[in-house]
Amino acid sequence: MELKLAEELERKAKRQKLLMQIQILEGYRRNVRQALERLEDGKTIYRAAHASYTPSWQGETRQAYEQMASELNGAGNRSYTVGNDLMNAISGEIRRLQDKADALR
Repeated sequence: MELKLAEELERKAKRQKLLMQIQILEGYRRNVRQALERLEDGKTIYRAAHASYTPSWQGETRQAYEQMASELNGAGNRSYTVGNDLMNAISGEIRRLQDKADALR
């Protein structure tokens, strides 16, 4: 009887630990999603400024701007790729942990 009680308590403790890990990962996933949303907000501001100010730029100023804009776009695209990959990995880990927790019910 005591052995069963000890096993039951251990199973519940393991399940609680898994559920806490899931909560932590869900918070991390929210942070990543928020960072991606802020990146999108920044891109919106950049596009508005681009449309308002750059059409008349010429010469060296235009070339320097085009180079910087290209680098920013590339960095933004890489950030989206990394962010989406991270979101997918976190979601996969949450599913894996949830399956383990469900098995301990």
